[in-house]
Parts: sequence; C-alpha cells; structure tokens
Amino acid sequence: MKLGIIKRAHGLRNAVIVKWDSATPMALDISQAAASMGDQWLAGLNMQGIIESGDKALDHIRRLIKWSVNHQNSQWVETASTAAWDIPLPARSIICAGRNFGRHKQESLDYWKTQGATGIHFEFPSAFIKLAHTLVPHQARVARPADVHAFDYEVEAVAILGKNCFRVSEENALEHVFGYTVFNDLSAREWQLKEMRNQMIMMGKNFPGFGPIGPWIVTADEISDPSKMHVSLRVNGRTLQDESCGDMVFSFPQLISFWSKSGLGAGDMIASGTPEGVALHRKPNADDFYLKPGDVMEAEVDAIGILTTHIV
Repeated sequence: MKLGIIKRAHGLRNAVIVKWDSATPMALDISQAAASMGDQWLAGLNMQGIIESGDKALDHIRRLIKWSVNHQNSQWVETASTAAWDIPLPARSIICAGRNFGRHKQESLDYWKTQGATGIHFEFPSAFIKLAHTLVPHQARVARPADVHAFDYEVEAVAILGKNCFRVSEENALEHVFGYTVFNDLSAREWQLKEMRNQMIMMGKNFPGFGPIGPWIVTADEISDPSKMHVSLRVNGRTLQDESCGDMVFSFPQLISFWSKSGLGAGDMIASGTPEGVALHRKPNADDFYLKPGDVMEAEVDAIGILTTHIV
C-alpha cells in the first residue's frame, strides 16, 4: 500500500494510491472517501494517527479501497503522477546512518586517509541528525545556499517506525517498521568537512531544504526484506548512484536495534546511509558533479518510487 499526504483545495489530505477502472494510479482522498463510506474514525485520522494505529488503520483503508471501487466519485481522486504530494508524514528529525554502504565506506575512508584521519571504526553504527525543518516534498525547489559551492546529493531509503521500541532485538526489529520512503540527504561538503575536523556534523547537513523526502510511504507488508531494495540517483538524467541495500554495512534490523537503546517512537525515521558515487569522491574533479541551479535530481528506491527535486 502506498500512503501519503496530498495538497488539495481544502487543505492537506491523507491519500492512498488506487487503481479503479483504468490502469492509471490515482491518489484517493482517504478522509473524504471514508466520510462518504461512514467510517468517521478513519476520516478523522491524520497520518501520524494512521502510523500509530498500524494494522487497525490499514485494515480500515483496505476496506475503503474495496468500497471505493464500487462507489467511484471523481471528487475523491487525483491522478497520482500529477498530485501535489506533501512530505509523507508530520515532520520530525531523522537518524541518518553514516558510511553505511560498503563501497561508499571505502571511498570515504580513502578520502580521510589523505586528510590524516585516524581512529575511524565500525564497531557499531554512527549517525547524525537531519532536523525536521529541512524536510521538503516531492518536486520541491531547493535553493543552493549562497555560501555553499560543494552542494552534494545522497540517495537513501528510510524506515518509518510504527511502534515505540526500546532495546529491541535485531530479530524483532522489523516488526516495529510501519513502512519505507525515499530520502535525499543533501549536503554542504565544505561546511561538513570543517565540522568533521571537530568531530561534529550539524550545519553541513541542515540548511533549509536539505531533506527531500517522499513522495509516499510503502507499507512494510509490501517490503518483507528491505535488504533487497535498490537505490539510485540521477542528475539531469545521468545515473550517479546505483546500489542494492544488500551493500549496507549495518542492515535496517541492526540500525533499529542499536538506536532503540535510546528509545524510539511511532513516526521516528532511520535512514539507510548512501551508496558510493557522491560528488565529493568523484575523480578527477568533484566540482564537475556538485549540484548547481537548474539541476534536476531523481532519487529512486525501486520498491517505492521516484523523488524529484529541483535545484534553484
């Protein structure tokens, strides 16, 4: 099931992608259709409520989809490909795994060796926080900050938790996942690299608009093994990243289990890390690959969809 939030004339609305008589995917306004069906409980839920209600909410939505096929009303739907998708859940910070794909880990280590860095280890996952205010939706126009030249891309998959979890085992970790979405961890490398010399990261990852996410959530029942997801990124149609989540150093179950030691809740998000191919490590000249105004990025996770971002 693909769930998201669309902008309509009467405000933000929860939506689920359906196919009625044609093969064209349509975004069904859950609240409007549910009210017509008489399901006031579902009609009154926001996306956070759907996530927290888990299987109960999904069962209600499945019944709504079946009912809507026999009671079609064009006022309930918009064409999914042209709908105005908002970020797919209420904004909150994301735990972003760092150096968590094998080949990206190696290109990063090769770079830091040239900088004289020592002591880097992989005994357990490392991360930084992407702040909630950076999140922007599918088709967002993101401005390159005036004081940023080394503007980089990082395609990632994100697991969205559906339950509170504290010290969960790796074996049970995926039971706490509500679904997955696409994420692009935009980065200001000159800021990030200076911060990392002080063993910190903040501004280099958190300028406005540095967190494109969406377009929607694919529920976990459709992705039984997230390690089989494939992530890729294109800039102006040119593929620059392309890798399986099977290359992750720490899998989603390992990431969730490890960070659940801090206590996690429904709606919290954990990003996979990015594969090799970022502009920073491109040779011979990274400048040829940094993002510039006019660039169009397509971040894709094959099991989810394509997240498009425009640089201005």
